[in-house]
This record gives sequence, C-alpha cells and structure tokens, in this order.
Amino acid sequence: MAKGRMLQNRISKSQKLACLSNDTTRLLYTWLLSHLDINGNFYADPVMVNNLVFTRLGHSVKTIATSLDELAEKGLIIKYKINGEIYLNYPDFNEKQPALNPARETTPEIPNITQESILSQSGITPLQIKISKDKLNKDMAKKEALEISFAEFWEAYPRKVNKKEAKQKWFKAKLPDLAFILKALEIQKQTESWQKNKGKYIPHPTTWLNQERWEDETTIEIQEEPNGYQPPLEEILA
Repeated sequence: MAKGRMLQNRISKSQKLACLSNDTTRLLYTWLLSHLDINGNFYADPVMVNNLVFTRLGHSVKTIATSLDELAEKGLIIKYKINGEIYLNYPDFNEKQPALNPARETTPEIPNITQESILSQSGITPLQIKISKDKLNKDMAKKEALEISFAEFWEAYPRKVNKKEAKQKWFKAKLPDLAFILKALEIQKQTESWQKNKGKYIPHPTTWLNQERWEDETTIEIQEEPNGYQPPLEEILA
C-alpha cells in the first residue's frame, strides 16, 4: 500500500460532502483516503477504522460506525462483505487517483469488491460498480502499454542515463505514436552530431523527451553512389 493518496482541491466543492451531517464524517472520508489500497478498498469495521485512521482523536466506536453508515448512504463509499469481514470501497477512487503506479504498490491484502458482495445499505448501484471496475481495468492496461513502449524506447536510445527520470517523463508526457518516435530516433542516430566524439553530444533521454526532439528536422549527409543513384532514406535506415 502506498504511503498516501492524492487529495484534489475539488473536494471542497463537493455537494455530497457539504451535505454530510458533521465535520467528523467529512474528516473521516478524507483521512480514509490515505489508507486505501490500489483498488480503493479498506476495512469497514468501525473498531479497526477508529484504531487505524482516527488513532489519536478519541472518538467512540459508535461515532465511527454512524459516520461510515452515512458515507455509505450518501454513496461516498460502498460497504461490502466477503468471508464474514466487512470492507469499504471508494467508487470514484481511480478517477481521483490518476497517477496510480501498480509497480510501486504492494499486493492488496483486502479482497476486491464484487457485485455479489455489496451490502444492501450501500447507496451504490451495481452499474456504478461495473463502471468503476471497467475504468480500473482500462487504467491498468494503459500503464502496461506504457511500460512496454518505454522499454522499446530505452532499448533503442543510444545514451542510457537516468532511466528512472526518463521513465517518469515517459509516463507523464503526451507522446506521438511509438513508431514515429522510434523512426525519428533512428534518423537522429545517423547524424554527425550524434556519432562524433563517441556520442558525447547525444542528449540525455529525459532531455530528448522534455524538448520533444522527435520533432527536430534532421538532415543526414548521404554519399552518392558512383552512378549518381541515392537510395531512399528508408533503405539507409533498414
């Protein structure tokens, strides 16, 4: 589990939070957020919540139970039960945590929510659950695709410096098609500036990405064949 989660400033404009009966329930909702696993789940047992989330505030278990019930009734959390244990889920967790990185997360110890496990008092419909889980699957697929595409870029880039920083930039940047990037990279690798002095003037990969160097207009000096024929650039780079 991560050490914390993102709290967006739009939370102060939330109509659902504004309509809660007290600030204790609002605080519980925001503090719970930092304890959620990558699926947006946590324990819903009021004793555990009180001990793990409101550790030093001295609230009664009854107060925590009442707040959890209200959050469920308002649709801010979903309460579900698996193997006799009650858990909670934030239905919009993935939407509000766009920077989730499965590689940095531990394996969740809490079983994930299913439509069959939802308790009747939760104010969430099965359709909303499906939408939330579909989005999670889409986000996970996107991250996997970025992992694969970065690995191809890194393999092709001739100056392997600061891989971690380059990878972070790759995940955040608005990139063109991978094939376009690799083609631009191959062209630039043939230039005199990249080849001389053992690649001394090749930019760091993070710099190349930051400056969108795939857009550079590059000219390669090509020696003419004896008969004046010049092969197309695609043949040179093949």
